[in-house]
Amino acid sequence: MRSRAQGARDVQAVRDEGNRDGAGTVSAAGEFLTREFSASVADGSSPAGSDLLGSQVHSLVYVPRDAAAGRVRAPLVVCCHGLGESGLRVAGIAQRFATAGAVAVVPSFRGGGAPTAGSMTGMSVLTELADLEAVLDAAGAWPFVDAGRTALFGRSQGGLVAVLAAARRPTRMSALVLWYPALRLPQTTRARFGSASSASAVPQTFTHRVDGRDVTLGRRYAVDAWSLDIDAELARLARLRLPVLLVHGEQDADVPISVSENAARLLPDARLVRIPGAAHGFGDERFADAVARTEAFLAWCEVLEGA
Repeated sequence: MRSRAQGARDVQAVRDEGNRDGAGTVSAAGEFLTREFSASVADGSSPAGSDLLGSQVHSLVYVPRDAAAGRVRAPLVVCCHGLGESGLRVAGIAQRFATAGAVAVVPSFRGGGAPTAGSMTGMSVLTELADLEAVLDAAGAWPFVDAGRTALFGRSQGGLVAVLAAARRPTRMSALVLWYPALRLPQTTRARFGSASSASAVPQTFTHRVDGRDVTLGRRYAVDAWSLDIDAELARLARLRLPVLLVHGEQDADVPISVSENAARLLPDARLVRIPGAAHGFGDERFADAVARTEAFLAWCEVLEGA
């Protein structure tokens, strides 16, 4: 388990490496350094299952060389993966953000797909929210980060987690990017386990289909999602006038594009980009188009450097 002092040493290591040519793990073109980082999570969302997850969320951090050397303070973008995944699923796009001048952090949420993440039966949207808030608190205090330019990127369930985090930090977000966000999770959870007024009918474990495979989730996952009011969360974001980019495939059967259409109606400062022919996830040229639109949006929001 890493202490606060260890976290400080990690930050100093980034700065030391930024001042040494050829040191550290860098991208092929040498634009950024790569570090590992762990944050302690104060998970008060629900005590049940916490012992299955541990108290540390582990992340990869991509730091532009100028920021690592202390020459600039860089914006911060935290990238949130989907259900049953690790941070590696969004590491590629995070590296693009780092190349464009941002400190990009890729957490592997506890109970996700990483080998050290703990049991998936102990996780929920609220444990992932606690993880994300711990990462934001830690990264926002790094001396090479300009916390006034902070953005969140989330795909699928990571998009839902990003919405919840942004709604709870009304003055500390500059932009929000959501790829096919799973904003109907509460409704689909209640529909699956009946119309009861509580989650009492949810079993201790159950299976859920994700990207063509079954994953085993615990009761906490359904209980924590049961009473979430996502439209109310979106209304909070609407009052903030936070710029939001929604990117969604028109053929998505897992999260229908109507989910993003509804969000766009509720958010006056949202843009909805439709990807023709794309399902849940983008491939090849569709992925390149989604990334390009995301980078252009974040540059417009003055989070990333413009082309």
